Amino acid sequence: MGKYVVVAEDDADIAYVVSDVLESEGYEVRTAVGAAALDLIRERSPDVALLDYQMPGMNGVTIANRLRERPETQDLPIVAMTAATRAPAVCEEMQANACIGKPFDVDQLLVVVEELVHTTHETA
Repeated sequence: MGKYVVVAEDDADIAYVVSDVLESEGYEVRTAVGAAALDLIRERSPDVALLDYQMPGMNGVTIANRLRERPETQDLPIVAMTAATRAPAVCEEMQANACIGKPFDVDQLLVVVEELVHTTHETA
């Protein structure tokens, strides 16, 4: 089965770049904003969820908290995406497995996602 990632990001340009980069490496990627990302994750559990910190409606912290509350998603690897200056605090607040500061380095994004996907498949 292929590697599946959900990206929750309200900036269409960033969502496009993240999707394009991951798809070029063989990932299946679905993008959404706010609560719609939670719906995507509940429909089909991804290998990794990339969550933007600030989004209208439901932000990344709320999505992460909801995921951690549910047994079927409590162990889902989460990558927090936020302005680099706030990254450590945001990562902790979101209980994220990794944090990517924006603007992000494409190679770093790939390394972080691949490591988390590899870990997910090892424990599955």
